[in-house]
Amino acid sequence: MKQRDRQIPAGGEIYLDHVGWLVSDMERASATFERLGFVLTPFVVSRNADSSGVLQPSGTGNRCAMLHRGYLELIAAIEGVETSLARQHRAAVARHVGLHVIALTVADAVAAHGRLASEGFEPGEPVRLRRPILAPDGADRLAEFTVIRVPPEKMPEGRIQILTQETPDLVWQPRLIARENGIAGLEGVLLCVEDPAEVAERYGRFTGRSPSGESNYMTLALDRGRLEFVAPGRCRSLLPGVQLPATAVIAAIALTAEDPEATRRFLLGRGVAVSDVAPETFSVGPGDAMGAAMVVCGADRGWPG
Repeated sequence: MKQRDRQIPAGGEIYLDHVGWLVSDMERASATFERLGFVLTPFVVSRNADSSGVLQPSGTGNRCAMLHRGYLELIAAIEGVETSLARQHRAAVARHVGLHVIALTVADAVAAHGRLASEGFEPGEPVRLRRPILAPDGADRLAEFTVIRVPPEKMPEGRIQILTQETPDLVWQPRLIARENGIAGLEGVLLCVEDPAEVAERYGRFTGRSPSGESNYMTLALDRGRLEFVAPGRCRSLLPGVQLPATAVIAAIALTAEDPEATRRFLLGRGVAVSDVAPETFSVGPGDAMGAAMVVCGADRGWPG
């Protein structure tokens, strides 16, 4: 299997796994994503397994739009459950509804924990996250993840985390993957920040990779996917007309489509406004995509470039 098509990194590789929207109204967010042609998993409450295996509420629940490569996640706080994660969620949503989560995946989360600690990120203890899911044979199972999170002040642009997918065959079931809109994969994330060089250097230490570029536009290439860091002026030129809620914000994601023109026609047929941003590349604005732009391009093209 080609590296591009593997969901699980091997050895020391690190992939862009998924991104997450923190939302206050799951029903509205779900309707928005379904209009875009995504298939959403049923809403489930996430739980963490303690040292004895007992499941404790995490304070959030989710629905996911699974892609052939990676996925998109909608996350809501659970009413009446007070955890640090729920409090972080409510604080983020109070700032703005939109993209707040970037999740990177590695083969060995424990090794990643040690590396983050050595770089001064002060990671918390690995979280054994569990979510109920219906297996292909119809049985009720638990999707399992080991998640490494760092204090919010260490990565103020959002909830930036590293995880290991322990049960990928449960998470990426063929029946859960959207096909109607033609979108195949999560390719990249664009962050709008005041000092791209400083932020990219920090993310380089976080991922163990070296950024490249210039002062107002830096790129961090992962083994699959990439992170882009741009100054506000450059961000406005890349996404004309898009109004950003802040300067330290996850502004957009890049999605690949096998046939971008077919995806464009599908979205226009759903009444979704699209804007050209580059040859064979178009964007769906934050108003149609829950607070962050979605840029769609061909699998061999990439965006911003």
